[in-house]
Amino acid sequence: MPLKSMNTNHNSDAPDGEPKASPAASKTPQDSGTKHLVWSTLLLAAGLAVFLSAGFWQLNRAAEKRAFITSFNDATQTPALSAPADSNAGEMLYRRFSLRGTYLPKRQVLLDNMVSDGEVGYQVLTPFRLDAELGGQVVLVNRGWVKGSADRRQLPNIGVANNAREVRGRLAYLPAPGIRLDTPLPEASSVNWPLPMTWPTAAQISTLIQEPLLEWQLLLDDDQPDGYRRNWQPDIMRPQTHLGYAVQWFSFAALALIIYTLLHFRNARKRRERNT
Repeated sequence: MPLKSMNTNHNSDAPDGEPKASPAASKTPQDSGTKHLVWSTLLLAAGLAVFLSAGFWQLNRAAEKRAFITSFNDATQTPALSAPADSNAGEMLYRRFSLRGTYLPKRQVLLDNMVSDGEVGYQVLTPFRLDAELGGQVVLVNRGWVKGSADRRQLPNIGVANNAREVRGRLAYLPAPGIRLDTPLPEASSVNWPLPMTWPTAAQISTLIQEPLLEWQLLLDDDQPDGYRRNWQPDIMRPQTHLGYAVQWFSFAALALIIYTLLHFRNARKRRERNT
C-alpha cells in the first residue's frame, strides 16, 4: 500500500528548502532600540518624580522650621502666662509662663548625656509645687546644664532652697530620643537622690518622686536665680539641614537626567553607525 507523503510545511507559499522566518528573527535593531528608549524614559520619569518630590518636601520642611524658630524667638516678647492644664500643653508649647510655688529639692533628676558647647554633662530637673490657687500641681523646672565629673559616681552639687518664689520660663516637653528603649525603674524607696536618668518620661519621673506630674517641663529663663548654663533652643532639625537634604535630592535628579541624556546620544550614534 503506497504511503502518502506528509507535508510538514504549512506555508504553501514558501519555496521548498527555504526556512521560514521566526518572529524573533524579524525584529530589527531599530525595534530593540525603541523598546530600550521607552523603558529608560519611564525609569527616568519615575526617578525624577521621586527625587523632585523629596527635594520639594525638604524645602517645605525648611520653611516650616524657619517659621517655628521665628515663633520661638518672638515668644520672648510675649507676656508670661499662668500655668495651663495638661490638655493645653501642646498649644502652649514654648510660650512663657510665670509660676508661683516652691521647689522640692530632695528629689531632683539629672538628665544624663546632655551636651552644651561640646561638653557632656547633665540638665537639672527640679520638681516645683505650684501654689494652691494655681492648682497645687507639681511641674519639673529645668534649671539648666551643669558639667559632670570624670568620675560618674561623683554627682554635681545642685542644692536649692525650698522657699516660696516665682519662676519664669518657657513651656517645653522633655527631650526624647529617636528610639526609646524600655529600661526598668528602680524602687522609689531605694533611690539615692539626685538621680541620673537617660531620656526619662514625665510618667517615669512621677513614679519615682511619688507625685503626679504635669507632662511638660519649664525651661528656666536666663535671668532667673538658682540656675545653671541656659541657652535654650527648639529641639528640632535646623532649616540648614533640610536645605542640605533638598540639594542632595535635586542633585540626584540632575544626575539621572545627565546619565539618561548621555546614554541616549550614545545609543543613537551606534544606530547611525550600523546604518551606514
